[in-house]
Amino acid sequence: MKKSWKTLSSEYLINSNWLKVRRDAVRLPSGHEMDDYFVIENKDVSLIVAVDDENNVLLKEEYRYPIDENLIELPGGTLNKGEDPLEAAKRELLEETGYVAAQWELLARNYDYPTKGTCCVYLYLAKNIQKVSGQNLDISEDIAFTMMPYDEAVRMCRTGKICVNGSVAGILLAGEHIK
Repeated sequence: MKKSWKTLSSEYLINSNWLKVRRDAVRLPSGHEMDDYFVIENKDVSLIVAVDDENNVLLKEEYRYPIDENLIELPGGTLNKGEDPLEAAKRELLEETGYVAAQWELLARNYDYPTKGTCCVYLYLAKNIQKVSGQNLDISEDIAFTMMPYDEAVRMCRTGKICVNGSVAGILLAGEHIK
C-alpha cells in the first residue's frame, strides 16, 4: 500500500544551520489539496548505548532548555553534513564523555517524528568502553555522566526517570545484545 503525496510548492520559513522549517502545498492521493503542511528538517542523530565489560551503561544528565528540565539520556548528538552515522556516534561519545569503544553495532535506524519531521535516529551499541580523555563539550553543553547497571537503566525507562524516546528505545533494544 504505497500512496504518495505530490508536492505542489515548497517554501522555507526558517533556513538555518540547526533548523529548517518549510511550508509545503501538497495534493493527497484522494485529490484533496493542503496549502499549509509544515515540515521540520532537523539534522539526523546518533545515540549510543555505551556499556563496559560488566554491562554497566553510561548515561548523561543534561539540561534541556525547551522544557526547562534536566534529563537523563544516552550520549549522542547530531551528524555533521556528510558525516557517517557511526563516525558521528564515535565522535559524540568521545566529546561528551571521554570514552571510546572496542566494538560497535547498529541496533536500529528509526525516525523521531515522521509526521512532521525528517530526523533519523541511529541507535548504536558500543561495547567494552574505556575512558581515554576528558570531555570536550560544545558551548551550550553542561553534561554530567554516570555508569549504572543495565537492569537499573531499564527500570528507569519503565518508571519514566528516563523519558527521552531515543534513549528509551536504545536501552530497551540493547537488552538482547548485552546479556
